[in-house]
Amino acid sequence: MSNSTLPLFITSHATTDKKNRHMNEMKKMQREEKALIAITAESLKTIQYAPRTSTLDAIFEYAKKK
Repeated sequence: MSNSTLPLFITSHATTDKKNRHMNEMKKMQREEKALIAITAESLKTIQYAPRTSTLDAIFEYAKKK
């Protein structure tokens, strides 16, 4: 009498283990991504924009014509 269920169990366990590892990796990457997005958002809050003088002059000249 042979035990034909053993290879099926081993294969199914290996597949489940592989899926679990993949899910854990995905969750880890999502946490890292959220952390990097938060860092990027904080960095963007510190950027200040100052238009060049020539740009401001052009805007005011355009506004005078209207």
